[in-house]
Amino acid sequence: MIVLGLTLNETKTHIVDATQENFNFLGFTIQMSRSTITGNPRPNVKPADKSLKKIKARMTELTQRKRTVLPLKDVVGNMNRSLRGWVNYFHYRNSSEGMRKVRNHAESRLRTHLMKRYKVKDRKTGFKRFPNRDLYKRYGLYQTPTVAGWRSVHALG
Repeated sequence: MIVLGLTLNETKTHIVDATQENFNFLGFTIQMSRSTITGNPRPNVKPADKSLKKIKARMTELTQRKRTVLPLKDVVGNMNRSLRGWVNYFHYRNSSEGMRKVRNHAESRLRTHLMKRYKVKDRKTGFKRFPNRDLYKRYGLYQTPTVAGWRSVHALG
């Protein structure tokens, strides 16, 4: 089928009953669920597992051991750019759990990078020397929100 000069990928294009199964679309997993308060059906929209894996892999790549020779400001700046872009796209509806996972991973990767950079071998010492608050205040890591952006999925009328 050709629409506006575009060809649909027949292997990816299919009709899904969202009340029966979830589906992925543009990096999000979408499924219908019932509201615990009203009992009405509502869309549950959250970042797809593939999207979470991709941003975590990017954080790991940006904090590799071979990058300890780069200025720390550049390492954190690159992490922040990637985190901000990901958050701006995926901070929507039921994204709290995904945001928390990304935030924890970014903290862990920056701490590991700092431990390698400053030759701190003991993990316990690393947590004491580089607590979460210092990752944000001293080193300038972007603080990924962990509360979802509760925006309506319906167009304004």
